[in-house]
Amino acid sequence: MQPPQGGFFVVKIVNTERNYKEKEPKLNSSIPFIVMKPGGNDTVLFMEIIEDSKQRKKLNDVIMKFYPNAEQVGFVALGKDPRLLMAGGEFCGNATRSTAWLALEGKTGTVNIQVSGVEKRLKAGVTKDGEAFGQMPIFSDFSKIKKESQDSENYIVGMEGITHMVTFDTKQIEGYSEEEIKNKSIQMLKSRGLDQEPAAGIIYAKKTGDGWKIDPVVYVKAIDTLFYETACGSGTTALGLALALKDKKSIRGVPILQPSGLPIKISVEYTEEGFGGAQIQGPVEVIATGTLEENADFDYIVEQVKSKKQLTSLLQNGLVKLYQQVFSDAPYFEEFTDEEVIAYYDNYFKNGLVSVARNERGIIGFAVTIALSAEPEIAELSKKFGIDPEKTSYFAELGITKELRGRGMGERICQEQLEGLLKGCTVLVRTAADNFIAQTLYKKLGFQEIIEMKQDVFQTRIDGAAQTDRRVFLVKKL
Repeated sequence: MQPPQGGFFVVKIVNTERNYKEKEPKLNSSIPFIVMKPGGNDTVLFMEIIEDSKQRKKLNDVIMKFYPNAEQVGFVALGKDPRLLMAGGEFCGNATRSTAWLALEGKTGTVNIQVSGVEKRLKAGVTKDGEAFGQMPIFSDFSKIKKESQDSENYIVGMEGITHMVTFDTKQIEGYSEEEIKNKSIQMLKSRGLDQEPAAGIIYAKKTGDGWKIDPVVYVKAIDTLFYETACGSGTTALGLALALKDKKSIRGVPILQPSGLPIKISVEYTEEGFGGAQIQGPVEVIATGTLEENADFDYIVEQVKSKKQLTSLLQNGLVKLYQQVFSDAPYFEEFTDEEVIAYYDNYFKNGLVSVARNERGIIGFAVTIALSAEPEIAELSKKFGIDPEKTSYFAELGITKELRGRGMGERICQEQLEGLLKGCTVLVRTAADNFIAQTLYKKLGFQEIIEMKQDVFQTRIDGAAQTDRRVFLVKKL
């Protein structure tokens, strides 16, 4: 078995909405994406540059429906000349760091990235410790940072692509909820005309030990989004610039605690002539990869489960129930206890790939592929037909909620599973002898029936009777 994408759980999103309004841009038929978490700030990056702003807005809105924790969406082109274009054309420091990490495949090095909202390419890269860093697009001129008044604790910090107001008066939001902070912040931006900037934010900063803690709120005009961000690279930089100007000295690696609980380190070079540069640095991780597609007539996602915590949550929130419902139908009419299903999936998770499909209402499908050696009885049987269990994967489970069958979802989940396996390996699947729908699906995917290979399975039926039914096997070489 091959761990998908270096051990990260894989997500495939299928957008099947066909009826767009006449002038609305259609989604491309297939656009791969990666969901990053730089400093706790979920960021979706599509692996294709989309120049049309309306289409970027459309993709932004669709993907955020499936990833409600995502706070920004960008479009990237990797390779020799990396480029990052944010959905609203704004600048984003954390997306820049994430793009560098992807361009370098997480390996130590540097790249120069063309980033939206900024004229010159920015230097970014990955440190020996695996942290991603990024040059920030600041102005050297001190006049770009203005104190609102002599007695004010507010600084207006102009940067390329975004403007922040940094305030050290955090008492004004004490006891506020995130929504209340957002409402207060947008009013503050509007009262200063900052809501007319391409992107603007309010950064509430409080001293904590050797560093600072921030509450960042960012508004992007083009896509009309307002977020209380879990992490903010540009806001961290704005604070660093204000601190360097206040103290009239450079700062090096000052940790700024983000709302996510993770720090982003800020460095600012201060000279008598102006700012010499600024850089942010911190951890990033990939939390999902996949493809957004336009296909049938409803939206759903397919996820390959990569953590025990995630599996436990899925089992508790519909997977057990769906498994029982699927196999209580014809042709199986089988009955499984909650404990049996949970035990099956514990074994599946340890030995293979577990996928689920879900829409906005919950889990609507599942599929499992495991090492054939993890199924001793079938492994022994397969040896008689020249199949090596140590070099074979077993497609153990496939189920789709009854009301959504026949729409191609089973084929998509199967394809997602097959893509997670090593090229050249053998895949074996078993299904009921009279389950002609499943057999047709597998044959469509390139499986061929092993005519002489049969198995009789003894199982308790939903009416309480214990019966035996005949199973057949199909095989495919990847």
